[in-house]
Amino acid sequence: MIIGDVFKNIYKGEDFYICLGNFLDEFYKKDNYEKTKMIEGEPEYNISTEQKAFLASTVHKLANDFQIDVPNWVFKKEYYLKEPYFDCNAKGKLRLLFMYKSPTEFKHRNVFVDENILQRV
Repeated sequence: MIIGDVFKNIYKGEDFYICLGNFLDEFYKKDNYEKTKMIEGEPEYNISTEQKAFLASTVHKLANDFQIDVPNWVFKKEYYLKEPYFDCNAKGKLRLLFMYKSPTEFKHRNVFVDENILQRV
């Protein structure tokens, strides 16, 4: 599985978080060479702007966490949001918590999530 498969499956109507979780499960099993291959290619499918920014943030964070090259495609303008996006449709104090706890790679794109958004159990 590569990041492009996540975009494709979401485009086809599959649940965003299930697609993300399946990708993360595969990603964490691989060595760094295979991890690099999973994230290097820019996805071709057009999904919502928020989803694109979220997944670009994910790829950026994973690359930094595993000390592999961050792919250039994640820095393209189309992977950034003009308006803030809060995961889980957060309101009130939860928004403040997400603004504080979000990983830098997500904040950088105006995406606010819980700090452990990419952890798997």
